[in-house]
Amino acid sequence: MIEIKERIANFTSSQIWKLMKNDKTGKGIGAPGLTYIEEKRMEMRLGRSVNVEAYSKEMAWGHLMEQRVFEMLPFGYELTSDRTAKHPGIAGWAGSPDLVMPGVKIGEIKCYWPKNFCQYADVLMKQDVALLREECPEEYWQMVSNAIIYEVDRAEAILYMPYLSELEAVREMAENYDGEDLWQYRFIAESPSSWLPYLPDGGYYKNLVTFEFEVPQEDKDALTARVLMAKALLYK
Repeated sequence: MIEIKERIANFTSSQIWKLMKNDKTGKGIGAPGLTYIEEKRMEMRLGRSVNVEAYSKEMAWGHLMEQRVFEMLPFGYELTSDRTAKHPGIAGWAGSPDLVMPGVKIGEIKCYWPKNFCQYADVLMKQDVALLREECPEEYWQMVSNAIIYEVDRAEAILYMPYLSELEAVREMAENYDGEDLWQYRFIAESPSSWLPYLPDGGYYKNLVTFEFEVPQEDKDALTARVLMAKALLYK
């Protein structure tokens, strides 16, 4: 995986939930956020990420499925997961939403394996912003962050797992993938169905679960305040 220089030493949407964990007073940044700030401080000195990316089947699956989900959605979205955008006014804050409908909303695609799919789907199906914020803080604050960066008021949570009847098409996607990282997707083309994430056709869950919502202004304000607080600690 290529390291994205725009993410080095920047607070990024995918990890920004850590800054929203409170300390014991309920007013300051808690332990996960302080650790995250220290990692960003290290990256400033290193000039690179503190993490060495490791291959995982879950990550490879999610990356390949992004394109399939994009093709299933209504017209108007742009697939932007390979771009990193900076906050228009606050340096050191960046994000890479999976989807952007310019001037309207951002979208985040998740293609979890069965257990995480169930947990996230159960929340999304309630169509409740407060519940999403409480039960799925990582996903929620990622969307809030990207909505702020792209200066839009709406976000859409998108969750996908193929039906069993779709697996043959998914295998064809893996087989026909044309890129230097083709090796990552061989397991999709070669594995038996029982080794891949899928939903039985006609079961309880739909293959595509979505929840579009207006991002509360108070949450935009709260996240912005936390990023500014984190930046002050970063340079302390």
